[in-house]
Amino acid sequence: MKSIAVLLLSALFVINVARANSADQTYPNEHLLITAFELNQQLNVDNQLIIDMRPDGFEDGHIPGSVWFGGSPALVDGDVEIASFLIDSEDFQELMQSIGLNNESSVIIYDDGNSLNSARLFFALELNGFGNARILNGGFQAWQALGFEESNEAREVTTGNFSTDIIVERTCDVSFIIDVLNSDTRDDFVILDARTAEEHIGEREFSDRSGRIPGAVNIEWIKFMESEGIPFFRSFDEITAMLAEQGITPDKEVITHCQSNVRGSHAYFTLRLMGYDSVRAYEGSWEEWGNRSDTLIES
Repeated sequence: MKSIAVLLLSALFVINVARANSADQTYPNEHLLITAFELNQQLNVDNQLIIDMRPDGFEDGHIPGSVWFGGSPALVDGDVEIASFLIDSEDFQELMQSIGLNNESSVIIYDDGNSLNSARLFFALELNGFGNARILNGGFQAWQALGFEESNEAREVTTGNFSTDIIVERTCDVSFIIDVLNSDTRDDFVILDARTAEEHIGEREFSDRSGRIPGAVNIEWIKFMESEGIPFFRSFDEITAMLAEQGITPDKEVITHCQSNVRGSHAYFTLRLMGYDSVRAYEGSWEEWGNRSDTLIES
């Protein structure tokens, strides 16, 4: 029974990869994704760092040559009152050096499959000035579906020389959004809420106040992913239609957020994949906005 299940999963993988690579569905920034096929052919590339962003399971089997990161919690600054807030640039630099990141490295990130943890690290890397990272489409699920080799051995790590260089245009704070809401150029911006619809309209509450930032549109992050089988990113045409329906067009500057900017980072990556260059992630997200008494809220 197990072999039949693997064959069916592999067949679905091949179908989805073929569909994703069809001529009319190429992502503008397709270089930000890599398939399991491609990765398997280049496991031994020089200066390549493969990062496992799964919270656990590394010792049970992982992609050969990868290093374990510990998932999104490894990126959290416990000294900041806003939950799940990213560690500062100095700590991030030290953390990435400790797993062997060099300035000249190429990075491939994978997680269990839905790219949620991978996108969180991708955002942190871009924010800190590192621009040569890709996400494994379908994550470890895609790798296993094709029966590629797994390893139980930890990679030997040499401390890297990565140095951070914050790109302020990749993020924003609460004052930036307040200024946008009060600006004459408000129509040049779109605030994309990657939470569930229930959170967006205030029916589910995880902060002192519920609702949404005034004028924000809602696309739950998971809708960017295939709903059946291996969670690949949906096609270019499908994602384009979803974005256009909410008025999210490439001529706009887009601000993404969720409850704690983990799902917001996934939306950030999706927009980058789709060729959007003017994208910021609101790191404070609803953890900050919904717990303040001086921010405007719609519901």
